[in-house]
Amino acid sequence: MPRAKRNFARNSYYHIYNRCNNREMILQDAQNKQLFVHLLYKYIKDSNLRLVAFCIMNNHFHLILRSGNKPEEISKYMQKITTSLAMQINRKHQRVGHIFQGRYNANLLYWKKDLLRATGYIKQNPVVEGLVKKPSEYPWSKY
Repeated sequence: MPRAKRNFARNSYYHIYNRCNNREMILQDAQNKQLFVHLLYKYIKDSNLRLVAFCIMNNHFHLILRSGNKPEEISKYMQKITTSLAMQINRKHQRVGHIFQGRYNANLLYWKKDLLRATGYIKQNPVVEGLVKKPSEYPWSKY
């Protein structure tokens, strides 16, 4: 049975996140993180979306996207990124299967305070995890 189609709203902000399968540290490798960031920017160019913030952690990621006039592009964008990332990481590490556990989560950020809270959370994530002392020291994020 196919998944239900998501109905994204026009010109709205979304906090999108997912974790690696079995909480594996698949993204721990700096090259894998760099690949992820490259794909984020590569596929955003072909869309009406805006990448507001992101943070690529060792076993999960967070994005804040702003949908444009074609909000259905979020699903296409995420599919391109996760499929391409899985194919390249699997080839590199001689593994098979999914990289992420299930479909990504997408929370609509209704109010400006929701957007600020989500951005702050993304910004502080590497600090809370003990990877850096200040958010500005973490190279795999933008906010």
